[in-house]
Amino acid sequence: MFRYGIDAPFWVFFNLIFGGIVIVSNLVAGTSPGKWYFVFWGGLLFLIGLFMLYYSGVSKLKHRDRILQAAGVKPGSHLLDVGTGRGLLAIEAAKMGASTVAVDVWSKRDLGGNGREAFNRNAAAELVASKIRVFEADVRKMSFQKQTFDSVVSNFVIHNLSKNRDVAVKEMWRVLKPGGVLVISDIRGMKEYKGYLENFGNAQIETKGPYFDTFPFARMLVATKRNGSGS
Repeated sequence: MFRYGIDAPFWVFFNLIFGGIVIVSNLVAGTSPGKWYFVFWGGLLFLIGLFMLYYSGVSKLKHRDRILQAAGVKPGSHLLDVGTGRGLLAIEAAKMGASTVAVDVWSKRDLGGNGREAFNRNAAAELVASKIRVFEADVRKMSFQKQTFDSVVSNFVIHNLSKNRDVAVKEMWRVLKPGGVLVISDIRGMKEYKGYLENFGNAQIETKGPYFDTFPFARMLVATKRNGSGS
């Protein structure tokens, strides 16, 4: 279930452990109205932790399919997965027959067990290791030629950048072919990302969501690159 990692692992286990401690300690201490108030909040934290686990192990796969469908992935298309992590999007795209490139710097803070080694293990387990090119690269400094990919996708990535998110969006747009589709799935920043793309003057933009089977609730920005002026 957790081949592709537990998202925000610190908060998952904090909610589960702290919520459980609050529940148990207050139940043991008594059943006064004040105690039940703490039991309620402890239970809420515990349920949030369980939902985060459910997303990481189950509904993440549904959201993956949602992103790839929006990106128009098909056999023979060229796809770039930005912030690939343990390969959730890239591996499925390769299984669908797309020529796939994946990039990341693999921070372990935001995804449990994150790393290139975990990506390689998952790609091998899904029998697509030879079909994916993998690079360690910051999305703000990619070396790909412009207009290289039919689809560019990212999931829960851009909000983690502390600065220069506009540069990240510009780079993803730069490497996208005319007629191609950029899909950014994230928990915040949709208006920000949409504003960056509108400045290029050649983007047809749609926002979707929120999706209540993700945690936190995600939205998707789907932008098609029209022929004309712009990056």
